[in-house]
Amino acid sequence: MKRLYLCLLLLCLLPLSSCHGQRYGILSYQENEIYAECILNGEYKIAITKKENEKAVSFLEPPSLSTVSFTESNGEVVGRAGEIEIPFAEGDIDGVLAILSMFSLDEETLVLATSVNEEACMEFLNTFGRYKVTLGKNDLPRHIEISSASYAFDIAIEAIRIN
Repeated sequence: MKRLYLCLLLLCLLPLSSCHGQRYGILSYQENEIYAECILNGEYKIAITKKENEKAVSFLEPPSLSTVSFTESNGEVVGRAGEIEIPFAEGDIDGVLAILSMFSLDEETLVLATSVNEEACMEFLNTFGRYKVTLGKNDLPRHIEISSASYAFDIAIEAIRIN
């Protein structure tokens, strides 16, 4: 029921938020360090971390990809495969940046808030695409879909730790 009221409040305040730039705290979990283990597109197990000015995604499974990771820090993106490090230009890996940004959304980009079966869903639209965030227990994300013209990601969050 709490989520239903949250969504109704968001729907009422949505037209006002673009005019006044107010914050409502709907993404307050993003203000902390985050570690999440997720299933990407039903196939890959990944770990996503966000702390201060650094975001990272690394593959946990399958074992053949366990040495592959991407880190974004201060606007620079580095891909790693074992001992090899490769710097990337921002436009070259927008899909990776979209995943790295899933815990760095901005309330001002909220375009839709709904509630289905007492589950709160919010949609955000930014330069990396459309993010559909479904909240679970304690109003933390449990599922995130990211889509654009170039990619589509279905991310089930199995575990999330907020510090």
